[in-house]
Amino acid sequence: DSKPLWAPNYTLLGYAFHKTGQYKKEEKLYKKAEQDFPNDPELIYRQSVLYLNKGDTDAMTGNINKLRILLKENSFSEAEIVLNIAKIYAEAGFQERAEEYFRKALSMDTESPSILNHLAWFLIDNDRNIREGLDIIEKAIKLKPDNHTFLYTKGCGLYKQGKYQEAYDILQVSWDLRRPREGYDHNAF
Repeated sequence: DSKPLWAPNYTLLGYAFHKTGQYKKEEKLYKKAEQDFPNDPELIYRQSVLYLNKGDTDAMTGNINKLRILLKENSFSEAEIVLNIAKIYAEAGFQERAEEYFRKALSMDTESPSILNHLAWFLIDNDRNIREGLDIIEKAIKLKPDNHTFLYTKGCGLYKQGKYQEAYDILQVSWDLRRPREGYDHNAF
């Protein structure tokens, strides 16, 4: 019955509920979270993924429209907003729609290293088109050659192609760049 200090107390637990298929608990948690943090973009994002997985397209559409407004108010570009919608579809497992939105975001901002990386990661991680993913991540790396996340994406793509030594070398560089900049990262460790 107390209010947490910030919305991630809700969204991180909701994410755990989602990953373990406990959608009813997740939905109940988000109802409480809405009272405490009514316009939190991450909460609205998480709810959109839930509604999409449950097949409640009306609620999902309403949430995405609300998310669009909030992100626009926070100076997100239209390409960044579309990227967030792509990520919602990807997380919910709607790969065709996700790819459509990732490509749309890139068409709106062809020089965004972040969008380039997100599309490349999507193509590589989901085994949709590893070669194209590697071509795309090369563009991001040319723009930001010392970005450990971009190098990680490339290393994963090379690994999936069976280029193990090359993958190892790139992943090591990524790791060496990550450590002093970010400290502990559970996924990385």
